[in-house]
Amino acid sequence: MLISIVIFFTAYLLDLLSLRGSSEGPFVMGYVVATLVAAVWAILNYVDHLKVNPLYQKDDGGHSEAHAIFQYIPHQYLLFWGSILVLVGMLFFIVQYAVPSFRSPWGMAIGVTTAFYGFGFYLSFFMYNVLNKLFCRK
Repeated sequence: MLISIVIFFTAYLLDLLSLRGSSEGPFVMGYVVATLVAAVWAILNYVDHLKVNPLYQKDDGGHSEAHAIFQYIPHQYLLFWGSILVLVGMLFFIVQYAVPSFRSPWGMAIGVTTAFYGFGFYLSFFMYNVLNKLFCRK
């Protein structure tokens, strides 16, 4: 995830610093690569949390009882880190607009990056829960 954040931040900062007449292609490519790296991280992170339930089929005195094939680890840490990042992003926006001497492309890039990745963690939390519900169906 850190690689994705660095790519996004760099692309956004360079986009802010570039002349408006210059080509947007390299910046868009940076955003796309950052998004793809984050998506791969989210998929690998979710798969890492899946644990195959060793008691999927339990024979209890001749009565077979089916259990969920996967056991899930709660994903509340995504909400925690998402909240932290959104708050940091909001603080950067407030400082940028409240104190004109602090306005800079660096501050704007940090604020946008942290807020967007915070919302991405929220989205991952909800996506993980939807996938959990789909996989829990028998």
